[in-house]
Amino acid sequence: MGDQEDFKLPQVPGGKGDASPAEPPSWVAWVERNSKPRVRVRPKVVRELTPWQKAGPMKKKDWKHFYQWASTKAMPKEQPEPPPMEIPCEADYLPCGKQRQADEDDLDMGEKMEQLSIPLERRQRKKYQPIPPSITYNPMIVWGQQPHLDKGRPFKPPEKPCCFPNSDIEDEFWATLRFPVRKAALKGRPTARIISLARPKVMPPWPPHCPLPEKALAPLDVPPPKRKKFTPQGWRMHQIRLIYLSKPISRREFEYFYM
Repeated sequence: MGDQEDFKLPQVPGGKGDASPAEPPSWVAWVERNSKPRVRVRPKVVRELTPWQKAGPMKKKDWKHFYQWASTKAMPKEQPEPPPMEIPCEADYLPCGKQRQADEDDLDMGEKMEQLSIPLERRQRKKYQPIPPSITYNPMIVWGQQPHLDKGRPFKPPEKPCCFPNSDIEDEFWATLRFPVRKAALKGRPTARIISLARPKVMPPWPPHCPLPEKALAPLDVPPPKRKKFTPQGWRMHQIRLIYLSKPISRREFEYFYM
């Protein structure tokens, strides 16, 4: 038994009996190396100040110096006005080639400009409106022939005063007014056509142009048929019943409560 206790199996590296830790595989080192976030080195850029910049806030003395500098250097520069350029004249015979003599009117140039700036008063004339000729009515005496204008028509109307002192003088003026009659009209003889036109128009024309239809009687004025079933009063009551039944039905209570 003692020999069996002293007996031990040989330890094989990597075997069951070996208690030493096993070496990790090669990919573990690669994972640990690449799984960490990458550290990017960004060097800090040092700001270089220009000659016109200050490292910190300006003091009161610096502001005074800046104001004195800006009041002289930062203001817009006043450029001198360029001398007027004379346009050369190509020839002496042109108006620009002649030397203009000084005139007294040049001194009042401002007054001249004001006077010329006032618009002129244009004279507006009335547009011509043609007066249409007043042609009297000339009826066609003979069918197919156009009416001709009679000589002396339209004649000059009699002169009428603008107003009358009273109504009696106005009535006397219209009572004594006479129109001139031509000599040709006194010798003329009216034709049958002129006589027919001179007669007053009869309305309706008689004899009529076409037969007039008979007047439609009202339902209650229609005479009863030739039979003995209806008396005149019964026929009238029958017509009243037919008129009542022909009217549409009106349900006032239904329309009042349900419509």
